Amino acid sequence: MRMGLRHLLVRTRQSTERLDFSASVTFLYGPVGTGKSTVARLIDYCLGGDLERTPAIQQEFVAAILSVQLGDFECTLERGAEDTQAVRVTWAHGENEIGSVSAPISPTHAPIVSDDIFNLSDLLFRLSGVTPIRVRQRTRDPDSPMIRLSFRDIWRYCYLDQTHLDSSFFRLEDPFRGRKSQDAMRFFTGLYSERLSELEADLYRTVDEQQGTREAVAQIRRFMDRFELGSELDVAGQIEAAQGELHEAESRRSRLEQERQTRIHPTDELRHRLRELSAQVSDLQESISASQMALAEHEALRAELITAKVKANRSEQAGRVLEGVKYSRCPQCGVDISERPDSAEACMLCGNPAMRDAARSSVELEATRRELNDRIDQIGDSIARRNRALERSLRQLERTTSEKARLDQQLQSELARYDSAFVESIRVVDREIATLAERLRSLDRLQAMPRAINELEENAGSLQGRIDRLRSSIEEERLRLRDADENVRSVADRFKQIMLAVGFPGVSDDDEVILDPRSWKPTVVHGGQEWGFWDTGSGGKKTLFNVCYALAVHEVARERDMPIPTVLIIDSPTKNISDDENPELVQSLYREIYRIASASNANPTQFLLIDSDLVEPTETLANFSERRLAGEPTAPSLIPYYQGP
Repeated sequence: MRMGLRHLLVRTRQSTERLDFSASVTFLYGPVGTGKSTVARLIDYCLGGDLERTPAIQQEFVAAILSVQLGDFECTLERGAEDTQAVRVTWAHGENEIGSVSAPISPTHAPIVSDDIFNLSDLLFRLSGVTPIRVRQRTRDPDSPMIRLSFRDIWRYCYLDQTHLDSSFFRLEDPFRGRKSQDAMRFFTGLYSERLSELEADLYRTVDEQQGTREAVAQIRRFMDRFELGSELDVAGQIEAAQGELHEAESRRSRLEQERQTRIHPTDELRHRLRELSAQVSDLQESISASQMALAEHEALRAELITAKVKANRSEQAGRVLEGVKYSRCPQCGVDISERPDSAEACMLCGNPAMRDAARSSVELEATRRELNDRIDQIGDSIARRNRALERSLRQLERTTSEKARLDQQLQSELARYDSAFVESIRVVDREIATLAERLRSLDRLQAMPRAINELEENAGSLQGRIDRLRSSIEEERLRLRDADENVRSVADRFKQIMLAVGFPGVSDDDEVILDPRSWKPTVVHGGQEWGFWDTGSGGKKTLFNVCYALAVHEVARERDMPIPTVLIIDSPTKNISDDENPELVQSLYREIYRIASASNANPTQFLLIDSDLVEPTETLANFSERRLAGEPTAPSLIPYYQGP
């Protein structure tokens, strides 16, 4: 699941701070209370998580804007301090495929995009090009509805927050969240039987349908033989004879019409009504055309607003980059202008009076962002209303056109029967025509029965092909599940290799790591003794256990193309581990992290590491980026001006 963090904008009451993320490893370090963990929390907040309301966040935080790559889409996720129910998502792919929507965190009854996107999780999966599995909403309830696995469930394996590193193994001990974590591991490894169950149920339904169809054919044939209804060929002969008689009767009626001497006139009432309907049809067609043009204009305006919003963000960033730049040469022709007198009233480049615009505050910028978002939503609502009005007009046009056609036919019928004398003379022929027509309808219905039998037999034969395909798919699914078992074994083996490489206390080459797919709790077997996360004892070993397992899952997922996001955020990987007392352990842990980050792959894992001290890679690591947050002029905190608890 290709995902990449680009940068994070943090809007506060007095400034806008930007943090750029490396494609391989970004290392944030510094003393406590400078906002390192807040960076990870704000990323999680933009992805639908909760935000810890520290005093700094309560007093100064305005909004967070996360730029992220999801699959082939460049996306921006915006969430203000008061946005507790939704995240604004804007995405673009090429020149034409763009969109922006306020995605609710909890599913809604009506889709927000397309026909099957109901919340932020669905949208993130769609943009990433991944289809999540469907799991039971309540695992213990067999009648519970099937729902999609949430993005938050799989994100738990991509964000190791400081709070739970030494107290929880991916929430598996939680009665509710633990089952969601198990579903996420089944999704990663492919070890889930939902598709197999659906295929088997579809096979049973298809076999029953085929057997029922063949039994129906046998019963209908016995019925026709009992009442001597004849074959399809016998019925066709009777239809041909009746058609000949009907043609002769209609010819006699036509000759009677030609012999009429009186002029036939339509009634005035029908003529007047038909003129009114013609005018209504014309008005409706003009109204529909105008509505379609207005809809096209609204769609264009909405796209322009989204583009303007993206351009405004870029202009703001460019303004911050070029602010305060002094030119020594003209940027157009290269002439030296360094000797030109510096005047506060005129521009050094063109000499014109300088235009000084008041700098816009972060609150004003946030208000502008919200105004653009509201305008986009208003135009979306207007488009929806116009679409509904257009559908009503189309239905009214269809009804009016149908009524006009019916009256046209009635007018022609009344013209044919205007003269009562003609009605009397033609009545006998009409009765004969009606009798023959009814006979033909009966024969047609009777003829449909043999045809229906043939179609049923053909359908029963075609169902056999579907049955064969379903059986092949079931066999393939069973083979795929065997591949999933290999994925599970690979995670367990890699977990052991990483613990050995890190030097995890108490783990040796002779030990065996078992990962039970029923509980997804890895167990280390040492001789006749077994232990896991909750048996490690110290908080440092629990932290190390969590980090090593996450590294194993991500490395195996990358090698075996398992659908886990290619981002791993670890907040304080050396929590409860002293660099003074265990320097080799700290160095080996980071050495293993950098090894995984440097491995070549089409979709490498992107790391965001947060710790108190910087541990640099011993070998050259491309795109390694480090930033110190220390509350100093050369290394400012996340909110530079904030001084408080």
